[in-house]
Amino acid sequence: MSTAWQYTTRGRLSTTIKQVSKPIPNPKADEVVVKVKAAALNPVENQIAQSPDVLLNFMGAPPMGTPFVPCWDFSGIIHSVGAGVKDHSAGDEVFGMIPNMTGNGSLQEYVAVSAAAPFVKKPEGLSWTDAAALPLAYGTVYTALINYGRLAFNPHPADVGRRSVLILGGSSGTGSMGIQLAKKMGLKVVTTCSGKNTDFVKKLGADEVIDYTQEHVAQRALHSQYAPYAVVLDCVGGTDLIPHLDHLILNDPVAPQLGIYVTIVGDKTGRDAMGGAITNQQYYYPSQAIRQLRGRLNDYLPSWLPGRSALASRRYACIMLSPSKAMFETIAEFMKTAKEVQIDSVHAYKDAPAAFTRIESGRARGKVVVEVSK
Repeated sequence: MSTAWQYTTRGRLSTTIKQVSKPIPNPKADEVVVKVKAAALNPVENQIAQSPDVLLNFMGAPPMGTPFVPCWDFSGIIHSVGAGVKDHSAGDEVFGMIPNMTGNGSLQEYVAVSAAAPFVKKPEGLSWTDAAALPLAYGTVYTALINYGRLAFNPHPADVGRRSVLILGGSSGTGSMGIQLAKKMGLKVVTTCSGKNTDFVKKLGADEVIDYTQEHVAQRALHSQYAPYAVVLDCVGGTDLIPHLDHLILNDPVAPQLGIYVTIVGDKTGRDAMGGAITNQQYYYPSQAIRQLRGRLNDYLPSWLPGRSALASRRYACIMLSPSKAMFETIAEFMKTAKEVQIDSVHAYKDAPAAFTRIESGRARGKVVVEVSK
């Protein structure tokens, strides 16, 4: 037997998860079973846990009341493999993500994972907690800067230092990862955080820091020596910068493919409300949905079209990450230049509710991780 943390009632996970016993799963032909070493927490887990059934159904999640094991990120050792699995073996040290809308998350001692899921072998020297903290945050900023931002993971030497990005929320788990990936990609980085985190984000590589508690973010960003930006990466949410997109975002005829505002949150500002691509639905934030559509039209409508400016706008995307094994294979190279995987706190498995209390506080600086087994 093994154990898992799960919930069946709607609410914040610090108060709703309960530890239960369950059998160690047997892998299907296309699965592996992982003995979980560590699981990282993310705000999305609380957002799912507080969503109404109509939204859960839309996302492919079971209705509230169905036992649901949270958490997406994990690191661990493959315990057993299905008969059809060729690329993995028992004993492999792995890390990655379980795209968890079904309730089979990583906050349990053993988890069955599709062999096609986005997980890869753990690089030597990477700790279990660091490995668990990487996937969702790294995958999100990779998606933002490379898939949507159209910037090169390995830039041409002549391009190093030529472009810049603005990261809103640089001291967060995702923001801190974004700073380090952007520096690896040869970009200048302007970021926002509170004054107490200034030294932290500078240590990660930020070239300029805006204290959002003391300064007008839009005006400082607009007048920075590094403006305009190839990517504005919003890890915070809200609409404060939206009126300034025409001036914030790069508009370079030499590189017309560049220049986008990418948000992983959207227009919402509350921590408990669902964010990301799901909120592009018009009944959530109609102006966000229209902005997304107009940003797409920017790629398709020819510049000579009469009235184009009334239809299209600067590129804008509210996103969810698109994880893959190939994406996570790049982490080993990223870690050669990364300063550190920022861990806010590590909690014992028995203290999983306290770990959720920490992430719900909104004060976590970096990732909150649960050590599932030693």
